[in-house]
Amino acid sequence: MKICVIGGGSTYTPELMEGLIKHSKELNIDVVFLLDIPEASEKFETVAELCDRMLEKAGKPFKLIWTYDEKKALWDADFVVQQFRPGGIDGRIRDEKIPLKYGLIGQETTGVGGFSSALRAFPVIEKYLNLIERIAPKAFVINFTNPSGMISEFILNYLGYERAIGLCNVPINIINSIAQKFGVSRDQVFLKYYGLNHLSWVEKVEIDGEDKTQEVLEEVYKPENIPSGGLDAEMLKSLKMILNPYMRYYYATPEMLEEEIKAEKSEGTRGEVVKKLEKELLELYKNKDLKEKPEQLSKRGGALYSTAAVELIRDLYLGNKRIHILNVKNNGAVTNLPNDYVLEVPTLVRKYNTSSITIGEASKLTIGLIHTIKNFERLTIEAHIESSREKALQALLIHPLGPKGKQAKQLLDEIIEANKRWITLT
Repeated sequence: MKICVIGGGSTYTPELMEGLIKHSKELNIDVVFLLDIPEASEKFETVAELCDRMLEKAGKPFKLIWTYDEKKALWDADFVVQQFRPGGIDGRIRDEKIPLKYGLIGQETTGVGGFSSALRAFPVIEKYLNLIERIAPKAFVINFTNPSGMISEFILNYLGYERAIGLCNVPINIINSIAQKFGVSRDQVFLKYYGLNHLSWVEKVEIDGEDKTQEVLEEVYKPENIPSGGLDAEMLKSLKMILNPYMRYYYATPEMLEEEIKAEKSEGTRGEVVKKLEKELLELYKNKDLKEKPEQLSKRGGALYSTAAVELIRDLYLGNKRIHILNVKNNGAVTNLPNDYVLEVPTLVRKYNTSSITIGEASKLTIGLIHTIKNFERLTIEAHIESSREKALQALLIHPLGPKGKQAKQLLDEIIEANKRWITLT
């Protein structure tokens, strides 16, 4: 097996490497290629050298090659993991700060920040997918690049590349939290989970087929990158749903915005905090005696990222017929939503194939927002494909967390100017 990791210089890569080492025998891994770009060379080489030392400590169960050569890295790959961030951490910080100037939520995947992040990512995704189709036609693409849901919509419905899956660590963390609460394994937990990436709900919880929903109507998982205000226990109970933690931005917008403004004035936006964390991590990674993932990486967020990615690769390779919550085409999973919507839903993973599991109708509480954000995603994608400023403006205007009136045009102009290396809209 050959695995290629695009964005190999990510500070998350040692966690992914830990998982690949752990499962290397059952996966029969021959070689892992880490691919990155020359302008990130210092960071990339620091991360790659730590990964080399981790492999050496593990007895070199497979070969690791790190390179800037796209063709060499992707040639005849079985799996391609996308975890890159066009514009780097400074791009993320701009995605957070520009909306805040206009009194809007500044978050890397949700609302205005997700809009600009996606427009930077689309041309890079397209370039890699075109190359993969030519030189690695059997490759399964696993996408972590944010905003993962919109990127998956672009790949599956607009580029027409079917052997692709969008992956996020939120679902596995929700499952893990519920499993720990009941003292069971993750395999014993089944969720009626649906929505879009970072816009999803759990309507029903089953443990070994027994309905336990009423015992878990609470916030079961909250990652470090999301402020904690706005939603109290009474509101969570009244919704009769377990929420993806990102739903706070929609259900408690004023409180979340207030927390973001406070944070920007004190420790900085989440992107600025992450930039400092990454600097500290890279200093740790440079220590030649370090031969394992450091504990401090957990502060970066992304818990169970490696577990989600490696278990998905394992089950696609071995055909274990396990259920994962993935970003795939609906295809009947949610019966009152269009089949071509890319949704985050329970999916049966078979050998080099997947099929979404039918879970019934989406609730009235959820369905309007799903339609709105899906149309926002599609207008954003079409703005890129057609280089259309008009469609980009439409996308911003229909998003519940987006700008209104003259503000929308000013905001869009600022986003285009800040990202002119990647975004061209006329």
